[in-house]
Amino acid sequence: MAQKEELKPESMQEEVEELRKSMFKLFELLLPPKEVRREVMKNLYMAELSMLRILKTILDYKVSQLERKAQEKEEKKERAKKVPVE
Repeated sequence: MAQKEELKPESMQEEVEELRKSMFKLFELLLPPKEVRREVMKNLYMAELSMLRILKTILDYKVSQLERKAQEKEEKKERAKKVPVE
């Protein structure tokens, strides 16, 4: 009897981690001096940190814009319309 194999799609985070590990192994082979390797790794971490900060800033800005628009819509809906009575 054949057992059913469950195929789990890898999450984006797992793929990024695997890519990072393979990249670090490559750097260890290409950059033998430990000091050089540390400096390159530090710069890579700083570049990643900078990118994440940029994305966070953009995301925070977009969220604040949407919250402001939602608040404006709520304020407009609360006003009562005057209906002319004959």
